[in-house]
Amino acid sequence: MSEIEIAKAPPDELFQLETDTWTEPYWNGCKDHILKLPKCGDCQHYVELGASHCRHCLSQNIEWVEHSGKGKVYSFTIVRFPVIPSLQGSVPYVPAVIELEGVDGLRLISNVIDTPLSDIDVGSEVCVHWHDRNDGVSLPRFKLIKP
Repeated sequence: MSEIEIAKAPPDELFQLETDTWTEPYWNGCKDHILKLPKCGDCQHYVELGASHCRHCLSQNIEWVEHSGKGKVYSFTIVRFPVIPSLQGSVPYVPAVIELEGVDGLRLISNVIDTPLSDIDVGSEVCVHWHDRNDGVSLPRFKLIKP
C-alpha cells in the first residue's frame, strides 16, 4: 500500500515581503486575517493587486473590500524537488493560481496546503487559511473545501 502524499506549506525562506503604496492595504488586511481586494470606486470592477488604477475606466479611486477567501484552483504545480537542497524536507508543496469567487478575472498566486496531492485538481474549491510567520507577516494559503 502506498503512502498518501500531503501538500506541505512551502518554507518561509521562499517569500520575502516588499510592500508599497499599492499593496500595503492588502498586507495589512492579511496581518488581521482579512482578505482585502482592491476595487474601483467608480466603475466597481476589481483591480489587480499592485495596480495604481482601474484598467476598465482608468480611475485611481481604489477602495479595499473584504472577500470571503473562497475560490477555485485555476492552475497548480507540484514541487517535489527543491532548487535549494536544504529545502528537501519541505516538499512536496503546491504553488497554485487561485481564482477568487465572485471576482471576475482576479486571481491570487498562493499555495494549496494540508491536502492529499491526489485530491488537488483544476476547479477544486478552496478557502483561505492563514499562516502567521515569526516576523509578523501573515500569508494567505488555501485548503480544499471537502464536499
